[in-house]
Amino acid sequence: MVSVAGLTVPAYAAAEPPLLAGAEQELSAAVGEGFAATLSVTNTGTTAIDGVAVNFASANGFEATEQFANCTYESGRPRGCTFDQTLEPGKSYRVVVPFRSGADTYAPGGLYGQFQWQTKNEYRPTGIAGTGTNLQLQEGGKLGESSAGAWQHVSVTVTGQNGADLVAVGDAVTGTVGEVVDAEIGVHNNGPATLDWSPGGESPGLVVVTIPAGTSVVSAPGCDVWPEQARQYACQTATRFKVGATETWKFSLRIEEVVTDGAGSIEVNPDCQCQRFLDDLDKSNNKAPVTVTASGSPDTTAPVIVSSGLTADLPHRALFDFRPMVTDNVRAIRLDVTVRTPGESTTWASCKPYSPVAPTFWACKANTTSRAGNEFDTEITLQAFDAAGNGSEPVTTKVHIDNKMPKVTFSPKAQTAMRPGPVTIELTDVPDDVVTVKVLAGGSGDELATLTEAPWSWTWNAVSGAKSPCFQATDKAGNRWPECTEYVVDGRNPDITEVDYVGSYSWNRLDNGDGWVGGVSLVRATVIDQTPIVRTEWWVNGVLAWTSPEDFQWDARAITAPTATLELRVWDAAGNATSKSFPVNIDKAAPTAVISPAEKSLVRGTTFVTSIRATDRNGVAYTGIEGPDYIPGSRTTARLKSGRDGARTVTWQVIDKLGNSAYLKRTVIVDNTAPAASLKSAPANNAKLTRPFGVTANASDKNGIGRVELLINGKNVAIDYRAGWGFTIDPKKYGKSFTVQLRVYDRAGNSRLTTKRTYRR
Repeated sequence: MVSVAGLTVPAYAAAEPPLLAGAEQELSAAVGEGFAATLSVTNTGTTAIDGVAVNFASANGFEATEQFANCTYESGRPRGCTFDQTLEPGKSYRVVVPFRSGADTYAPGGLYGQFQWQTKNEYRPTGIAGTGTNLQLQEGGKLGESSAGAWQHVSVTVTGQNGADLVAVGDAVTGTVGEVVDAEIGVHNNGPATLDWSPGGESPGLVVVTIPAGTSVVSAPGCDVWPEQARQYACQTATRFKVGATETWKFSLRIEEVVTDGAGSIEVNPDCQCQRFLDDLDKSNNKAPVTVTASGSPDTTAPVIVSSGLTADLPHRALFDFRPMVTDNVRAIRLDVTVRTPGESTTWASCKPYSPVAPTFWACKANTTSRAGNEFDTEITLQAFDAAGNGSEPVTTKVHIDNKMPKVTFSPKAQTAMRPGPVTIELTDVPDDVVTVKVLAGGSGDELATLTEAPWSWTWNAVSGAKSPCFQATDKAGNRWPECTEYVVDGRNPDITEVDYVGSYSWNRLDNGDGWVGGVSLVRATVIDQTPIVRTEWWVNGVLAWTSPEDFQWDARAITAPTATLELRVWDAAGNATSKSFPVNIDKAAPTAVISPAEKSLVRGTTFVTSIRATDRNGVAYTGIEGPDYIPGSRTTARLKSGRDGARTVTWQVIDKLGNSAYLKRTVIVDNTAPAASLKSAPANNAKLTRPFGVTANASDKNGIGRVELLINGKNVAIDYRAGWGFTIDPKKYGKSFTVQLRVYDRAGNSRLTTKRTYRR
């Protein structure tokens, strides 16, 4: 729903006719001046609409200037108009409706109208048709779009000065003491403006009535007790208070005594923390007297406190009720009560008439302390007054206050788990002033028994699902202390639903008989029970191995057999026990692996690549570089820095899915030093050669020579892999001039060139 200015407007829905009203209009007019509202509608559907109507749903203050034949009116106020035109799909139509603001319109202020477009078939006219010409609906451009579907809103700012004067109407009545008289009081709108607060739902006329002294209210229909002051009532006018109207209320008053100068009053819109009309044109007439003249002699007889309602030798709670009895020849109207507790500054008490039909009895409440757990004596003083101001003799009673709760404990202690069967509950530490102990089925259940004396005990038949008993101890002062046992009855053995190996890399079930654990494993059991598990035992091959309630940390490395028998025994808090036994496979071996480079391999360069290939019967979970070369994360290859020449150790870690782990080390030899190389034997440089000749090399390296290459004219033409490192060269193969050079490689792949020699043929 969409709420507009206090009126509920149906939301525009797809099921409604496709009529879209125009945008909201904002107009202006002086009091009594005419204005024209242009209402528009668009057929947003796909089919024509045969006839439409506009319903003037809310238009207070919109007075008609003409009586159109196709419109209806009530007391001169327009209610709606119908139009026989056919509205084509997608086209817009408009109608100009003449209005004027009423002579009683409040100004400066405003009018707010709501107009709803409907099909002719759904429109239900009210009022009487006009006698003039027809109001015309004409095709025209769309005048904006309403945000409320078929509803169009028109607001009119009313200018000028046109206020209202609200006048209080009092009354004067007479009667005798004991008689009930009716006073009719009210408020009159003296205009010149009507006060229309109906859009906001508030009353423009708040009336506060002060009841004359010596009287009491029997009834005041339409009015309520005013919370600001005692002996005052509040009444409210209707939300629309027309000029010239008077609203009245009847107060039935009982004359209780003769009081001189005890007049009451009626006041319109007094000062208060409330919504009210503030701009009254003449506030001097906003208050009027309400008088009740009683015949008879003045009342000089004081009330008498027959009973304080308090018993001096009976202890009371810190906050308690009591019922004094007061008599008077007319009627007591007030009973003052004072509490005096030593060392307390926050005590309080109050009294009010117990019932209109029992005027001698009063209902009082006293709060004697703000502290807890204390016991003391206090004084309570009562004094009664009648309407004439006569006061009774004060009556003071010393009362003993017991503010200590009667706390009890019991055995078995609270929240104890137990097996089904009779249980005798012993109440302990019961205070001496306890008079009753009620036994209840649960915190708010049925009463099972009432204990009134020692021995304070009760036998409960503990049954699964039964409400645990609660005890409510009450002492002589009426203090109550509830305490619930919250016992848990459990007659079922624990249920070991599952036992699992719980590892960092895998999880497998063990109690099915084919599960696996590693050399060191974490074993976890899932146990379902109504009460907590208080004892746990893990047995391996008949030997107790673990009793902690935490997961079983099983070290199986000392077991030589490939399997072991694992047994779990558990006990719950109620003493119920169960066990489960099953075989478990044991895998203590870490994965095996092949690492590259192999042990003592030669590597060269600033970095080198190492790799691993691991296998395990239960699966490999992790392979990674450890030690000084540590790289986070699992991997099968890694590029490492070579470092200086010499031995270099690489460490791999392998872990299988059961957590078995091993560190595998490989040592490689870093060699980034070139071998020593020179020509050992060869013809002299620039020698002329015609026949084949030999060339040999001097080659050495700490890690050994791998090969020597023969380069002629810079090209590799031969390789020697054996020590001696020699080649035979036929000059006929290489032209009239050629160069010869040897290139020596060590086993790591480092190389060095000898000097180059040139030969002629």
